[in-house]
Amino acid sequence: MKYECLLTESVQNVLVVTLNRPEKSNALNMKIRDELEKVFNSAAIDDEVRAIVLNSSGKHFSSGYDLEEVVRTNLQSFRHRILEYHYSVYGFPKPVVTVLKGFASAGGFDLALGGDYIIAERKSMLFRPEIRFGGPPLLTTLARKVGPVRALSLTLKGDPIRSSAALGLGIIDEIYEGRNILEHAVKTAFRLSQWNLKMLKILKGIANDYFLGNLYSNFQKEFDEFEIFLKDPNFLSQVQEYAKTIKQ
Repeated sequence: MKYECLLTESVQNVLVVTLNRPEKSNALNMKIRDELEKVFNSAAIDDEVRAIVLNSSGKHFSSGYDLEEVVRTNLQSFRHRILEYHYSVYGFPKPVVTVLKGFASAGGFDLALGGDYIIAERKSMLFRPEIRFGGPPLLTTLARKVGPVRALSLTLKGDPIRSSAALGLGIIDEIYEGRNILEHAVKTAFRLSQWNLKMLKILKGIANDYFLGNLYSNFQKEFDEFEIFLKDPNFLSQVQEYAKTIKQ
């Protein structure tokens, strides 16, 4: 199937899903998020797909939500299928390997964290800037990797996290400095997905739900809490001001 904002390719029963808006630093507009939701949900019930490698075209993984669209839609882009989209990625019952390059910022950071195994280039960087303009960053996504207390402290600092620091913190799993990081990621995904698919689904369910509560409910509670910001008449202007300081 052809997509407007994604490229897909099957390699040894591993589905390589590539974010394909390089001219916008793979900013996550509603279209690309809808397509990601559809791809993940379809792959979840496709026995021919044993794992997903989440890749990106261009220099950067993703700059986060498309702020031009957020402003143009009067913040409705922030609300658009926010629970369904996140749950399709994080609740995916098979292994996900993220290929991290350039920067992954805000919603791009959260998307990257959907990987069960994250392979990063040496110069890659993770960034959670939302708190700088009064926006609520997700904690559930980062807490799955480093625990809620560490997730909170990293979020409050609001500083970029280089790959070397992210490796030490346990946010990413590997820094790869070979010639072909995508090929390496596919091999890793193939290795992680060689086991019984029913067992993999159970193990991912345990990892998602047993230690921080139910994943779906956690996301739902966070997004419900975020409504107070989206209803604030000043929030749109804060996003507009922040958008002027960055280039997507």
